[in-house]
Amino acid sequence: MTHNPIEINGDCIDRLIKKLEKKIGTKEANKLKETAIEVVQNCVNVYSENFGIGDVGKNSKGIVGQLYKGQDPIPNGTTGLIYGRVQSGKTNTTIATLALAHENNFRCFIVLTSNNTWLGEQTANRFNNQIEGGPVIFDWEAWKEDPVNFAKTKITPYIRDTGVVLVTTKNISHLKRLLIVLKTAKVKNFPTLIFDDEADNASLNTNESKQAKHGKDVVPDSSTFVHIGEIRQEVANHIYIQVTATPQSLLLQKLSHPCSPQFCAALPEPGESYMGGELFFTEESKYCCIVDAEEINELKKQKGENPGNQWIIPDGLRFALCCFFLGSTYKMLSSDKEDATYSFLAHICYKQDIHNVLEKVISQFVINLDQAIRDKSSATKNKQAIKWLEQAYNELNKTADNLPPFNELIDELKIQLRRAIPKIINANNPDKEPNYNPGMNILIGGNRLGRGVTIEGLMVTYYGRDAKQKVMDTVHQHARMYGYRSQLKYVTRLFLPEHILDAFRSIHEADEAMRQAIGDDIDNIQIQPVWVGGDIPTRANVLDPSLIGVLAPGKMIFPQIPEYKKEEIEESFQQIELLLIDYDKDDQYYEVDIDFIIKIISYTKSHYITTEEWENKRIIKGLTDMKSNGMTKGRLNVRRGKRNNKEGLDMPRKEPFKWGGFGFGSGNWSIYAKKHYPDVPTLIICYQKGEKIKGWDDHPIYLPMLVLPKQKFVLMFNYAEDE
Repeated sequence: MTHNPIEINGDCIDRLIKKLEKKIGTKEANKLKETAIEVVQNCVNVYSENFGIGDVGKNSKGIVGQLYKGQDPIPNGTTGLIYGRVQSGKTNTTIATLALAHENNFRCFIVLTSNNTWLGEQTANRFNNQIEGGPVIFDWEAWKEDPVNFAKTKITPYIRDTGVVLVTTKNISHLKRLLIVLKTAKVKNFPTLIFDDEADNASLNTNESKQAKHGKDVVPDSSTFVHIGEIRQEVANHIYIQVTATPQSLLLQKLSHPCSPQFCAALPEPGESYMGGELFFTEESKYCCIVDAEEINELKKQKGENPGNQWIIPDGLRFALCCFFLGSTYKMLSSDKEDATYSFLAHICYKQDIHNVLEKVISQFVINLDQAIRDKSSATKNKQAIKWLEQAYNELNKTADNLPPFNELIDELKIQLRRAIPKIINANNPDKEPNYNPGMNILIGGNRLGRGVTIEGLMVTYYGRDAKQKVMDTVHQHARMYGYRSQLKYVTRLFLPEHILDAFRSIHEADEAMRQAIGDDIDNIQIQPVWVGGDIPTRANVLDPSLIGVLAPGKMIFPQIPEYKKEEIEESFQQIELLLIDYDKDDQYYEVDIDFIIKIISYTKSHYITTEEWENKRIIKGLTDMKSNGMTKGRLNVRRGKRNNKEGLDMPRKEPFKWGGFGFGSGNWSIYAKKHYPDVPTLIICYQKGEKIKGWDDHPIYLPMLVLPKQKFVLMFNYAEDE
């Protein structure tokens, strides 16, 4: 990519950074500016390659020198990606990028936000409050009544001079009127930068899979996709930057698709105070607490009539609330801010009747607990309440070193607890956003507390939303527990069932794998996805891409439920024996053809389980794809039990996901492969004795483990194809 000089200072960006220094500190503000420089440099380079030098960048004119007249309606190669993290400050990144792009003579800025009016207003206000000494900022309300007059009286006077920022939700009527504004003001004559916030939500063509079945003549493109495309065509000399933490559906578009990012504008790393997946989803995290999955169902069943108002609170929810009550009381006692906000989020379902049940269950518990600790009920109830709170105190003590004495917290809780009134935040609530009170806030909701929403002072999350298809980007966007709340870290907790924790953990791992792959070469993210079951599928709508998984480069994977019954494996075992007869040295990593590895794996047998990474067809498809891209060789290591005179290994059979990180043998085997053969796949196949006393079926068995090559590729898959 050609490098074109850019301005890195100016009144607009300098004022913004000074403002941010006061809010987030000098170090974080400068880090944000570095990211903005990276994004703008990439945008100037791509713009110059596509439309010519001199329009944007250092010493540029800020006017389109030559209008785009290519064959494609939307110029190819103009789509970029800012791949941030959930709740990591992507809006600040966008604002800083815009301020610096203004110094480099981009003159029109279009900011597309979620179709949630609350979030759209929030975003527009942030741009208005933070941008000074630069472009004039308008939102969709300004051109709603008369877009033609607005264009003539507001855009035309400023577009050539200071430039303009046009913020709009992805509401179809707003987009239609915006197009009128752009045409009337002849914005196509000025270099344009479009930011699409949460670009994987609503901006894609949600009718693609229907079109694949019935044809485009029968099924038209989805409306939002069409109108964004018309805007891009109108301001053809533009760069379109997609901003999201979950770009899987974007990366899965065909490479020629206008929504497929062709370059990565930036992979901004969050600041030191950011709490992300590594805090909650490592194997030994102290910030996650497991609740019984059945209690979520029990909560949902408490609908309809309830004589005597006797709502039942399950153990996990009670424990979560007690941790919140003590943690927030501790922070109230230790904080200098008397009006500080501390929040508890309960998110178990999108259904409003379930929200009502939760509100009643929690309200009754708060009342009962308050009366019990203040000795306004029986001695038995007081004793029970103190026991519950002691359990919570012991839990918080695992991470908080300076908790006050238990009795001191209880004395303060007696004053504060009655103010903890649960609030439901859903479509029935006239408040579009949470109305926080100083102190404790208990929020109950579903979709309205999902994508893009920041929960102020979030401390404890009780999460039980368990979709049949755990859509990767949707589930990840429910991670409201992420964010900049380091002052609350040591009393932060996530309560959820173990199977949902496993899903979150695998999603976090897949996301890290994607970042690792892109990070090697951000100028070229034409990742080749590998799918089971044919061509790359497109989404029926943005909430239904099935579960997208990613196999991490360099990772070791293996089947969670290997078949072991004699009648299941007897024939295939003999085939593997014949294939491996000459590979008799345990410590040898033989160079073999990938076709040979594929053949061995084809004879191994396993039962598939949802969220598992290993599935024979999927693995074989991945290896076949590597081969088609020029990787023809791999390594083979056969382990028969050196200490047992090669009579077989003695590992006991285990339940799914209980094998540990090293699978069917020693961790040293895969570590050696990763260190010495990082650029090719290594199959480690373990010959187990298969004794019944160890849980097998008194028949020997070969168990495969595959170490993936650590290089520029990503294996993506759709769980629905394997079920």
